[in-house]
Amino acid sequence: MEQPNYHVLLDGRTVGPYDRRTIVGMRIKRTLTSDHLLVTADGTRLTVRELVGGGTARGRGAPGGPATSSRALATYTAILMEAGRRGFAIPRFKGEIEMRVQAEVLRLEGRRRCWFGWKQERIKLPLGGVAQARVTGPRVDLWLAQGGESGRLQRLALHLFTAEAAQEFLGWLPAAASDPERPAAAAARTADGKGPVPAGRALAIAVAALALVIGMVLLVLMSRRVY
Repeated sequence: MEQPNYHVLLDGRTVGPYDRRTIVGMRIKRTLTSDHLLVTADGTRLTVRELVGGGTARGRGAPGGPATSSRALATYTAILMEAGRRGFAIPRFKGEIEMRVQAEVLRLEGRRRCWFGWKQERIKLPLGGVAQARVTGPRVDLWLAQGGESGRLQRLALHLFTAEAAQEFLGWLPAAASDPERPAAAAARTADGKGPVPAGRALAIAVAALALVIGMVLLVLMSRRVY
């Protein structure tokens, strides 16, 4: 169990101590803000932002050093918000997860419910499979293509606690993933329910509506003839 190493500085006095998981939970529930100050056991002061999101470069390889598939280029703390069922088998993580950017993969590790207890699990997603990415504040939405099938994208939504961490994470993704002019971007917006309706679908809706109107007119005319 993690030791309670952090006191919260409130109105000139300290309260606690709390462990890191508790601090993260208080931030999610907005009991604390990102600017609240924390004091460690050795007297070091840091903000909640620095605790939950400031360690984003932790584990980054040395500049110019060789990158291997197992070396973490960057590490982030995140919360899994949504995960599409089609595509990669992404565990239903609960609470805080660790997200590592490696040379060719994105590694997610955290806990999930397993019967009456918890199970630690991890999954590796290919960075090359990120067809589209979108950042909204601390939230990152990813659309993943499996096996090169760009027409069927799997949505993955993550909360990185701070907008700065989300923007930095975006920089580790393939450059094409953040290009709004790519065909994958249009597919992602449509799958998200916020994009335009495809032309074929719009035509089908128009034809169905016209057929309904004609049918109603015919019914009215036939009823007049009967009477």
